[in-house]
Amino acid sequence: MTAPLKTAFWTVPLTLLALVGAAADVDAGELRATIHNVKPNQGRLMVALYDSEAARQADRPWAGQFLPSTGSELVVVFTGLPPGRYGVAVYQDRDGNGRLDTNLVGIPTEPYGFGMPGPAPRLPPSFDRFALTVAADGVVATDVRMTP
Repeated sequence: MTAPLKTAFWTVPLTLLALVGAAADVDAGELRATIHNVKPNQGRLMVALYDSEAARQADRPWAGQFLPSTGSELVVVFTGLPPGRYGVAVYQDRDGNGRLDTNLVGIPTEPYGFGMPGPAPRLPPSFDRFALTVAADGVVATDVRMTP
């Protein structure tokens, strides 16, 4: 007799959480980034979504995802975004050490890219150069071209 009570007890809170989550996403946007020039089967991609220049400089992403490098082109999707400006930065952690490796003068030695037109710049761009505006209920797409 206690099993039905346990089931009923957990069903109500989970249902309420689902409804609250659905209501919170009503005005949420989506950002899709197609990542090009990935080195297949070499580590994983670290994808960061920043919401300001200060967050990018402090390396405090608003959200992030890790993707296996299963192909030369991958798509990452960020959903449930409040309206605002966001920028995508990616690097491919080929050696699995959890960081973007650089040479002695600070130039990255692993592939990287930003959600902006054209190839990745040699120096990190300002947030304004790769930021996109996501509207409520909007879908925004960008391309990330990884360095060779």
